Amino acid sequence: MALSPQSVPENPFEFRAPPPSPVASARRSCVTNDEVLSEFLQHSLRVPDLILPDKVFPRQKFIDNPPKIDFQALNSMQTETLPKILDSIATIGCFQLVNYGIPVESIRSALTAAAGIFQLPPQKRTAVTRSPEKLYGFEEVHEEDEGEVSEEFVWCKAKALELAMEGIWPVGYSNFSEKMETLVAQMEKVAVKILIVFRGIYQEKTGRCEKENMEGEDGNGWACYVYKHGGNVSAEKWRSCLRYDVMKMLIGGMDYSHTLCLHICDGSSEFHVYSKKGWVSFCPHKHALVVTVGDQTQALSGGQLKHVMGRPIYRGEKEEFISMAFLYSPSTTNSRLVDPQKPNTISLSQQAIAAILFTLLYQILVYVYYKF
Repeated sequence: MALSPQSVPENPFEFRAPPPSPVASARRSCVTNDEVLSEFLQHSLRVPDLILPDKVFPRQKFIDNPPKIDFQALNSMQTETLPKILDSIATIGCFQLVNYGIPVESIRSALTAAAGIFQLPPQKRTAVTRSPEKLYGFEEVHEEDEGEVSEEFVWCKAKALELAMEGIWPVGYSNFSEKMETLVAQMEKVAVKILIVFRGIYQEKTGRCEKENMEGEDGNGWACYVYKHGGNVSAEKWRSCLRYDVMKMLIGGMDYSHTLCLHICDGSSEFHVYSKKGWVSFCPHKHALVVTVGDQTQALSGGQLKHVMGRPIYRGEKEEFISMAFLYSPSTTNSRLVDPQKPNTISLSQQAIAAILFTLLYQILVYVYYKF
């Protein structure tokens, strides 16, 4: 039967079957060994373990002992004494001071009283732990740091510290504070004499006059770092703690800006000096004070005198030792040394008064401008 013209499609290709679906090729990858590719990707994507070379950590460098300066010779300003001091500070950052006039009994009495601080249990220390808001008290100890080679306590004449310590150590703290005040008064006299020499030299060079605040008047800033060094420490743990101590000193330094630091370190086997450019050590003279200069003295000298941090080391000792670092600053503007909790801010009442005054002044100026 013939088809009618209406039944014939206009385009015969419209009824063709759709193209076949793509079929995966049976050919293998061009990489003949898939295991080699997998191993390559595994090694390429893995983050390597970074191991810092030894050169990154500063090496210990032993040096000849810094010169021993007789305090009486310094007091009389003998000409041959000053070049030794300045050269030692410029190269090492410190010098040793002997015959400084502080009785041995005063030092031993203060050290003995200070040993009782570190016998307080950890739960009582929490109330007197240092923080960015209060720079005094015990150093914060984390769980992984328990049982370290040394412990640290910062003492100053802050009223808040006195109240907190009397609450957890009432009898012992009053005795400790009395011994420390006697020792600090003597240490301050030594620091003032040294600083007078430095000020005299560099004021002549710079032409500045800063004789005010030199004779230890009220408002002087000081703080005392007290350290307890443990005994019977294994060599492995001692090395591990020493590396941590070095990095902490190089990175953190000390919280207090100061001019001089006088270190009581009798019995120490070594004394370490840390600076941004290196780390050196020497064997201090018995009964000598090791004197390092602070950031304020470095600024006074125009960078000629070297600001460093110092720490006595007691290695291989069977008994515990106490050492101290007395930080001194005569600047009355450094109020955080006298009271670390005292902020250098303007009170709300002062801000309100200033805002009112500025508003009134603005209104007066506007009135004058439009009136005249």
